[in-house]
Amino acid sequence: MRKIGEGVPIILVPSAFSTLITIYNVKEFLEDGVFIPTDVKLKQMKGGKPDCVTVQKKFSRDRVVTAYEVRDKPSALKSDDWDRVVAVFVLGKEWQFKDWPFKDHVEIFNKILGFFMRFEDDSVESAKVVKQWNVKIISISKNKRHQDRAAALEVWDKLEEFMRSRSR
Repeated sequence: MRKIGEGVPIILVPSAFSTLITIYNVKEFLEDGVFIPTDVKLKQMKGGKPDCVTVQKKFSRDRVVTAYEVRDKPSALKSDDWDRVVAVFVLGKEWQFKDWPFKDHVEIFNKILGFFMRFEDDSVESAKVVKQWNVKIISISKNKRHQDRAAALEVWDKLEEFMRSRSR
């Protein structure tokens, strides 16, 4: 078990558009509990792609609000940034971790909390690789947006539990 580095904790998301959670829609999902497909978000956005997005848990019983930096370019992280990485949304593909400073996905998911987002009616095949990893599979509905909040809360609950287990 490792301690989390000083500074704002980092959550990594894939830069691929084939994944449900991206740097474009992560804020609405985690802060408001609403999933907006990336292509829809892109049409609404003004300006270029952000390098970093800050998210905070808004619907919290306790008043302590932790901010997280969400990034999608692991190659831009310096070694002390890696100490602040607390979670990653995975694609389900080994190549996502190609230049990461860990020897394999076993080491990665011992040090970093992994999430895999999928639609609940996607084939089991899509999660086959992920099932062999120590990651939390989060399922959302393709059309029932009112269920998104429960999925977002599941992410926050796991993240807070992980942060408590790693706190100094």
